Amino acid sequence: MNIKKMPNGKYRFREKYRDTDGSWHEVSVTMKSKTLESQREALNLIERKIKEKTKKREIKEKKIESITVIEVSNQSSKKRKMELAPSSFYQESCFLNVFLKTFGKKKIRDIKARDIQDYIVLNSKSIKTMHALKRGINSIFKYAYVAEYIESNPIDRLDLPKDTRTKESVTKLKQKFFTLDEFNLLIKQMRFDASNDETHRKIDLIEFLFWTGLRIGEALALNWSDVDLLNGRISITKSWDTKRRRLGNVKTIDSIREIDVNSHCLNIVQNFKKYNSEFIFVTEKKKQINYIGLSQFLKYEGAKTQLFGKNPDYFSLHMLRHSHITYLVNKGVPEKMIMERVGHKDPRMMMGVYTHILPENRVTLRQALDSSTSWGQNFNNQKIPKKSPKIIEYNEI
Repeated sequence: MNIKKMPNGKYRFREKYRDTDGSWHEVSVTMKSKTLESQREALNLIERKIKEKTKKREIKEKKIESITVIEVSNQSSKKRKMELAPSSFYQESCFLNVFLKTFGKKKIRDIKARDIQDYIVLNSKSIKTMHALKRGINSIFKYAYVAEYIESNPIDRLDLPKDTRTKESVTKLKQKFFTLDEFNLLIKQMRFDASNDETHRKIDLIEFLFWTGLRIGEALALNWSDVDLLNGRISITKSWDTKRRRLGNVKTIDSIREIDVNSHCLNIVQNFKKYNSEFIFVTEKKKQINYIGLSQFLKYEGAKTQLFGKNPDYFSLHMLRHSHITYLVNKGVPEKMIMERVGHKDPRMMMGVYTHILPENRVTLRQALDSSTSWGQNFNNQKIPKKSPKIIEYNEI
């Protein structure tokens, strides 16, 4: 036991002890003197403190050993809710609720990688679903690892198939955008079929999404203070949760942005002023335009338009965002400007998913190839020099 006199004249008694995990700790008490009686009293107090700390440690270890998956999930969900957009958090929660029905009451230390591997493979309809499940489950086990409930994360040992492109998925991806000509045909069909003002306003919103690249939630969250009609700019700072029908955060921090819009979009916005609502894209009853109804309307009109090579079953409102990005890329707009406009931070994702070769670019490519071919055909007509240039031999260097 170490004894040290303090500036105030009292004495500090210190003692080290080894914990159950092998780590060393120190406890101390302060006494008025260092007489034998004080030393005995200090020793008793120190021993009592060590017992209390050891007991607390044992209780904590037992709690850690017995903590269940659902208990950790409840803790990690608070952090996860702050990380994800409301719609993404809701979707992930649906996945995890099913997972917790099987594993929720089990001790998290008892869950093995093979248990999770088998669950994901058996409960997924596609490779994409497998990886979505893995991300959600990993949020629980990563939290448990950081909190020292488990010594290693079993998710790190999973061996899931890679998300390779099948012929069907590639075909579907190619149909996930409209060329400008296709979109104009679709809008023409919609306007022809529209029988009332509210239907025209739905079409206005579809055009607005195509020409701005906004997510549907971002558009439905716009209010009049977000629009600068004079300078042709809109500000995106929030998103409408279409499932819970309330305002929420945008998808990522990069989604908070200001963008320029053309005069057509400003005219579209003006069309909604007569509804006298806080929000822009609303119905006559001053409620946000229904997301599901608008998506079904797009599929229905797409089927009537019969665009060549396009399956209307694949049509979605997010397809308009794909189309906007593809249009800008093929117009030669710099990648950085496009990413800022649509709220993306990963250029690999944008270039890999959202860009396609448009028909007009194929014509340009074909012309370039034809030009090179015609040069080859006329090669025989070229004048060949009488003397070939001197060839420098290796030993001349």
